[in-house]
Amino acid sequence: MTSLLQSDQQEVDGGHIPPMTQYNFDSFTDRLRFLYSLLAHPLDSMAAQYQTYLNAGCQMLGGEFGFISKVQEASKHKIIAVGGASDLFYVNQELDLAAGLCDDISQLQNTFYAPKVGSDRVQPPFVSYNGPGVTSYIGTPVNVDGQVFGVLCFISTTPRQGEFSSNDIETIELMAEGVARMIELQSAKAKERANEAAGFAVAGVKSLDEYIQQARLPEVYGVPGRVVEVLQRRIGKAPLAIDYIAEELNLSKRTLQRRLQQQHISFAQLRDQVRFHFSIGYLIEQNLSIDSISASLDFSDRTSFTNAFKRWTNLSPSTFRKLFRDYA
Repeated sequence: MTSLLQSDQQEVDGGHIPPMTQYNFDSFTDRLRFLYSLLAHPLDSMAAQYQTYLNAGCQMLGGEFGFISKVQEASKHKIIAVGGASDLFYVNQELDLAAGLCDDISQLQNTFYAPKVGSDRVQPPFVSYNGPGVTSYIGTPVNVDGQVFGVLCFISTTPRQGEFSSNDIETIELMAEGVARMIELQSAKAKERANEAAGFAVAGVKSLDEYIQQARLPEVYGVPGRVVEVLQRRIGKAPLAIDYIAEELNLSKRTLQRRLQQQHISFAQLRDQVRFHFSIGYLIEQNLSIDSISASLDFSDRTSFTNAFKRWTNLSPSTFRKLFRDYA
């Protein structure tokens, strides 16, 4: 498999990926050495740390891509980190995984794997939007403080050579423990941040968890639900104007507006909430520039995004990042 981390040593967000040439990931000992090195000398941001961890896991377990998901509610997962060579998944993607692999892993608390998914088997529904068939996978639960947090999973759309070994299974289970440790450290930092905030309370400023809750994607069904789905799919890739959304739904603009009004919802409200939802991830988890976020969310310019974000939070995007970046 082609290396996902080609250079001997790369800089990532101010930190360093340990030299790749000294590791042979066919060796279980070298896998442990690398994982220990990365956890003992973490990168500057959790987003970079997660991505490097997942990229290494793809090499070790022969996956095209991997992700860490967080259980939102029964059968629903949110992707919090992605690694590998595919754009099939993206950070903050919410997936309905009822009866799927991730749901089985989190519900049954077991490691699941298959080197080859037979043509007679129903394909797992976690490939929600652009549909490549899954030919092999390995996934395990992530438990934080004795509770199910989510799933660590590596997937391929090309046939795997050979079975998953006992070392592969032990590798992913150890990696899941490492992910849990990262999350616990994040939580500890968040508590420190809350204690600090109590000492210099700023009027109108909420906790990061409260903002995340406020920015949840709207739970709507029917035409409004389809609008939200299309908006999510187009974020960062295509315009978000109502004309384009209506066209993708095979409706006229006027018909779409009328259908939404029948449910006392406006297109602008739905688009605002989807933009707000993604903006927090872009600011805190991915650390994108304000200009990049403005463009990804299809604002006309940086000022328009800043004004919208102030309307949502009473804070500018840059102030919001300064308050919460180190604790996400």
